[in-house]
Amino acid sequence: MNLSVRTKVFYGLGFVSVGIKDVLYTLFVFFYYNQVLGLDPLYTGLATFISLFFDAFSDPIIGALSDNSQNRKWGRRHPFMFLSALPLGISIWLLFNPSANLNNFELFCWLTIFSIFIRFFLTMYIVPAMSLGAELSTNYNERTVLTSFRLSFTTALQPLIFFIAIYFFFDSENSFDTALQDPLAYRPFSIYCGIIMALSILISSYGTKNSIPFLPINSKRESLISTIQIIKSALNLKSFSTVLCFTALVYIAFGIGNTITTYLLTYVFGFNEFEIVSILVAGAFGGIFSAYFGPKLGEIFDKKKATIICTILFSLGMTLPYFLRLLNLIPNNENPIIIFIVFFLYLFAFTFLWCAMSLSSSMMADVVDEYELKSGKRNEGIFFSTLSFAYKCTVGIGYLGGGLLLKIISFPTQANSIQISNDIINSLTFIGGPVLFFVYISSLIFMYQYPLNHHEYKKIRTILDQKN
Repeated sequence: MNLSVRTKVFYGLGFVSVGIKDVLYTLFVFFYYNQVLGLDPLYTGLATFISLFFDAFSDPIIGALSDNSQNRKWGRRHPFMFLSALPLGISIWLLFNPSANLNNFELFCWLTIFSIFIRFFLTMYIVPAMSLGAELSTNYNERTVLTSFRLSFTTALQPLIFFIAIYFFFDSENSFDTALQDPLAYRPFSIYCGIIMALSILISSYGTKNSIPFLPINSKRESLISTIQIIKSALNLKSFSTVLCFTALVYIAFGIGNTITTYLLTYVFGFNEFEIVSILVAGAFGGIFSAYFGPKLGEIFDKKKATIICTILFSLGMTLPYFLRLLNLIPNNENPIIIFIVFFLYLFAFTFLWCAMSLSSSMMADVVDEYELKSGKRNEGIFFSTLSFAYKCTVGIGYLGGGLLLKIISFPTQANSIQISNDIINSLTFIGGPVLFFVYISSLIFMYQYPLNHHEYKKIRTILDQKN
């Protein structure tokens, strides 16, 4: 079926919930538990790792269940998408509202439990929704357009949502170093975020249900054993394993970066809460620009080469502010131009980051077709849940690594700026620059080995169309 703009917009809209979750865990959750509630950073990183580890095992289960669903009215994907919304919103509220007077270990348990709930209910949406994206179109280039819509909505509304949050919920005129240290702001803030996440999923799910009659179905249900066998055979596909390993290494760097982003922007560059959230504007514009540049680069260079180019560029952009600070090639924090330099470097980085992610996700949809040619089965849910499984395991390692790195450099909890030495700031800057660059760029070892190209995919698609 030819996809209308309406379908693409409604499909992308649901991923606003993913964008909000990403920002919460990048800017707020780690900072809230460590600097506001005083939870040890190693505990905070461990809680996130555990929740991601548990959540990762739910991915193949949700993927297999949605693949095997036989609901004639609502299809294979939509029941899971609808059911995820309300419990996700409630879990967000509970995450930021721990019981009073909890000790360090009890806070760790609270963070772990509700992070597991949040990630599980978001998995109930993400895995079926990503699988739906692979089913909506079989066109090689339109799949990249569709994934670009998804990533654009993941990022585009983030600045507006969080600027509103900062303006209405976080009072900058207080005695804290940053308004993000105000514990009273997080209760209404969490309600606000939970409502938007739930609504975005419900509206998206309802808006895409008209596509259900046109989607492929599996006539045969897969058992747990056969699901495991499918995953094993998928891993034997070089095209699948290379995309999986590429994204895994990128996500490890994501995890480390997400853990320390608020620390980097607050303590390395001295940004206040509005300046920190303004960096989300760079991510949003990067997502919008990627919706144009991602498909164009895929057409010009083909998906593999375009992903390699984009990875090199976003690796440089993400880490260059910290390289420049280490080399004293960037103005000091009192100079107002610093926010513009960091902003434009992040804009450059996010544009090519989202291009790389949309291209690699589009590549995974092509891999599903390659698997169908070899096996005669369509198992989008299992493939994308395995990719999500790898994402959560590896980003969890990144979060744990981020907490461990903060512990190693002896970053204090519930700190104000005068308590933090220059040595600690320099160590933090080194993590944001050379450490993250090395991990990002290492992912290319696997992308270089990806075997499919446009010509090979056309042959696969021609044979499949003849069979159908």
